[in-house]
Order: sequence, then C-alpha cells, then structure tokens
Amino acid sequence: MISPNSFQISKDWWIQFPYHLRLITKIRFYAAFGAGGVIYLTSLIFNNIGLSATDIGLGFTISAIIGTVTRLFTGNYLNKKGEIQLPILTSAILSIGASLCLIFSRDTFLYIIGQSFVGAAAGIYWPAAEFGVPYFCHSIDTRKAYALVRSSEALGIFLGVLLGGVMTNFLYSKSIFINDILCMLVITYLISRNSNSIKKNLENSQKEFADPINQGQLKWNKNSTIIILSIVLITTTLALIQVTLPLDLVKGGVYRNALSKEITSLIISIQLILLLFLQWPVGSWISNKSRLFGLKFSLINFSLASFLLFISSYLNLSAFYLISFSLILISLGTASFLPTSTDVVFRIAPSNKKGFALALLSQCFAMGYFFGPFISGRILDLIGYASIIWLSVSSFCFIVFVILFKRIF
Repeated sequence: MISPNSFQISKDWWIQFPYHLRLITKIRFYAAFGAGGVIYLTSLIFNNIGLSATDIGLGFTISAIIGTVTRLFTGNYLNKKGEIQLPILTSAILSIGASLCLIFSRDTFLYIIGQSFVGAAAGIYWPAAEFGVPYFCHSIDTRKAYALVRSSEALGIFLGVLLGGVMTNFLYSKSIFINDILCMLVITYLISRNSNSIKKNLENSQKEFADPINQGQLKWNKNSTIIILSIVLITTTLALIQVTLPLDLVKGGVYRNALSKEITSLIISIQLILLLFLQWPVGSWISNKSRLFGLKFSLINFSLASFLLFISSYLNLSAFYLISFSLILISLGTASFLPTSTDVVFRIAPSNKKGFALALLSQCFAMGYFFGPFISGRILDLIGYASIIWLSVSSFCFIVFVILFKRIF
C-alpha cells in the first residue's frame, strides 16, 4: 500500500526544479510517449506487413538523411534566434503528418514517405529540446537537469512501447501512430500556452548564463573530434539495438530459436523498464564524476552487451539468460550516455555555437541510422542472423574505450 506521505514527497521533489525545466520535462515526456512505440515497434509492424528487412532499414536511413538537413537549419536558427517554440511546434506538426502516412501505408512507397517526415520532425525537435535545458536549470547542475529530462523520456518511451504493444496486439496493428498524434497535440497545447514565458525566460537566461569553461571561447576543444566519434559509435549501437535487435530476435540466431513478436515486445519492454528505473540514479551518480566518465562507462557496457548478444546467437536454451543480462548492460550504458553526451557537447562547444553544437549532437544520433540499420538489414536478409553485427559492435566499442580515450585521460 502506498503511503499518503509518498505523494507529498514526490510532489516536493518535483517542485524543487524550476518551472520551465519542469515544462520542458513534460514536453519531452509526451514526445517520448508518442515516439516510443514508433521507434521500437515500427520495424516489427512493417515486417508483419511484408516489407523486407532491407526496405525497413532503408526507411530509417532515408529518415536520417532528411533529418541531417533539418538539423543544420535548426542549429543555425537556434544560434541566431535562441528560441525553441517554433521548432518544437513545427516538429509536432510534421510528426502528425508522419504518423498519418504510416497509418495508411501498405507498401514501401508510403512507408518511405512517412519515415521521411519522421526524420524531418526529429531533426527539428532534438536540437531545440536539448537547447532549452541548460538555460532552464539555473542553479541546478546541467547533468542533473539532463538526467531529469532523460528520466521523463525513459518513462515516456516505456509507456509508449507498453501501451503500443498492447494496442498493436489486441486492438489495432498501427495504434502506436494514433498515440503519437495525440501526444503531439498535447505538446502543441503546452507550447502555445507558455510561448511568451518561454521566450522571456530564454532571453533572460542567455544574458545571465556564464560558462566558466568556454566563456569567450570561439574554437572547438582539442578533444572534440575524439568525443564526437565516440558519440557516433554509441548512437550507432543504440540505432542497432532499436531497429536490428527486434528483427534479430524474431528471425532467430545461428542455433537460437526465433522468438515470437509478443516475447520480443516483452523483452524490449523489460529493457525500457530497466532504463526507466536506472536513468535518474545513474544520471545523478554520473554527475558527480568527471565530465567524460559517462562516455567511457557507456562504451564498456555496450561492448560487453554486444558480445553477449553475439554469443547468444550460438546457443539455444541458455540464450535467453545472456540476452536478459545484456539488456541490463544496455540500460546502464544508455542511462550513463544520454545525459552525459548532451552536457559534454554543450560544454566543449564555442560560446557562439551552442545551438549548432546540439544540432551536431542530434546529428550524431541520425548518423547512427545512416548505415547501421540498412547494412544490418541487408546482412539479416542475406545471412539470416545478426551475430557478426554484434561482434563488430563489441569490438569497435572496446577499441574506442581502450585506445581513443587513452589519449584524453
């Protein structure tokens, strides 16, 4: 039984954060709630419709390419205007259009159109959503602020996948896209209602904001290239986990039996539950470490997790246990990476290119979809299993952890 005091404790904990940080946290929750099912279940839905893994991967690749263009425009807009209201509203409208296309899609053509809108919406949304957090957190450490918004996203994604899985299996196969439309309408309402106060808060915070590391800095940090390459590798791993892992599980491994889409959805939900409970404590723990500790911790976790997925392909009865343990490592790696990466990129960016830096970070996520899902989809179609993919990911993450970061520390 839940004690009445727990509600008051939760309320007091929530109220401690500034109003506009709470507002952007709500917006990011609804964005994740709508996008959760779309990100994790789209590949399964269109696999059931009859699209090949290559076609599914191609859709994500085209989405990433289009997202590149919109990120560049959004980054420049943020540098010049310093406002997030218009980009977030625009992304919500594009996301509604994307979901409508995917609802009516029965073939590759409309699927590609829908994924194109998804890429455009993501390219506009992410730099703007990340940009506002440092200016809304005031005296709170930026890594804790990012841990807060990432925790809300973890909750949103989990609920989106859970609700999407239930509705997809028992109500309507494309219910996740209807849910996305409803969430985008809520975001539109929140932005419209608070537009003036958001603008005023951003203007005041940008005048008062002082970065003790980069104040007046007009060039990138000397270690920027290594950091960006590491982020690209990690985001590519996340893309493969989101797109390729569900397909790998339903197709089966070398000796591992194929799992049903219901069990696969359950496995994905378990990983998201882990992320939900780990995001805030891990994010808070990381905030007390050195700024790049989170990236190193992510790399080693993803390396070990991918190696376990590789081994699981050659087993049968014990494969489920290896997959389950790899999900724990994936959740730990994701929980440490998400708040750390944004904070690091924001800190190393020149003082006059903060918006472009966050667009670049968002682009790192898109670059993970450029070749990863398409190549892995092609491998799945040709070979039938993904063991070589997970071995490659494990090796690359370990090499970056051992060699590249050794140059920094």
